[in-house]
Amino acid sequence: MSDTAPSARGPAPADPASVQVPIAELADLMARTCAAAGVPDSAGRRVAGHFLTGELRGKPSHGLAKFAFESRFFPERQAPPEIVRERGAFAVVDAHREIGPLSADFATAAAIERARRLGVGLVGVINTQRYGVLSTFTETIAQHGLIGIAANTSRPEAVPAGGATPVVGVNPLSFALPTLGEPLSADMGTTLAPMGVLWEHRRSGQPLPERCFADADGRATRDPHAASSAIVFGDHRGFALSLLLQALTGSLFGFPMGRDVDSTWTTGYAFIALDPTFADPDKGAAAANTRLADHLRAAATADGTWRVPGEQGRAREAAARTNGTIPVPGPLLARLSARAAGDFTSD
Repeated sequence: MSDTAPSARGPAPADPASVQVPIAELADLMARTCAAAGVPDSAGRRVAGHFLTGELRGKPSHGLAKFAFESRFFPERQAPPEIVRERGAFAVVDAHREIGPLSADFATAAAIERARRLGVGLVGVINTQRYGVLSTFTETIAQHGLIGIAANTSRPEAVPAGGATPVVGVNPLSFALPTLGEPLSADMGTTLAPMGVLWEHRRSGQPLPERCFADADGRATRDPHAASSAIVFGDHRGFALSLLLQALTGSLFGFPMGRDVDSTWTTGYAFIALDPTFADPDKGAAAANTRLADHLRAAATADGTWRVPGEQGRAREAAARTNGTIPVPGPLLARLSARAAGDFTSD
């Protein structure tokens, strides 16, 4: 198979008409897609729920559009994920091309189990399909009273400001801290925009956001057909963070890095769980993190844009679920309907 981006196409309408679609109907379309690919019902509902959560949290590049793209590969799953190497707190998982959220669930459970037993669990995953947002996995870890960290690499698709040759992946990162209520969580890319934005803008013909993508010469471009790389945030500081994540999802587990990542199947993932009770027998971490979150909420704002990480996305999700419907671009709805009918080739 190939996980390359869709080929360049002629421009489509700049603002394709959207229709309000019941969330339950979208979940059903996605579950039917999974069933058409031979995925058991409970697993299919889990996959659908994962990508739907990304959409409802305001991350469309990791929601319905990513499901429509990634579901082309659902029929390629071979077997359930399997731990193929382990020692102490470490485990390496061959996912056997399982669907991304299911592979990540397996790794999350393995990390939690090791953290409960050893204080830390570090699980690397390779040979898997991709998922949407990372925060659903780190928040699961935090809900067990643990600190959760998740990251992954990709093929070399990112350049630092001033660079022309992509070497590192887009290298997203999520973490979640346990509190007495909802986890304190963050979910971020180390590029100014994810590659999914580029793929979708190539379909629609709309210009890319400013200064987020570069052409083959390293020049920022808004032309989705000229762009070839995402630009790393924060100049060289952001690039340094991206390098750390590259090692955590690569050499730490013996996985490929940089130009050696040549497909979905050689992409590395890391799931880390840390148990604060091993260092703090009084088990005060959740209460301390709750106080910290309260201090953050009470902090003064300069222009009203300050917010506690993770809370805006969860609030959006809650509001959308209360409303019961969300707008979906017509072309995307058509792609989802084709998938549900068993079409895994068109895009």
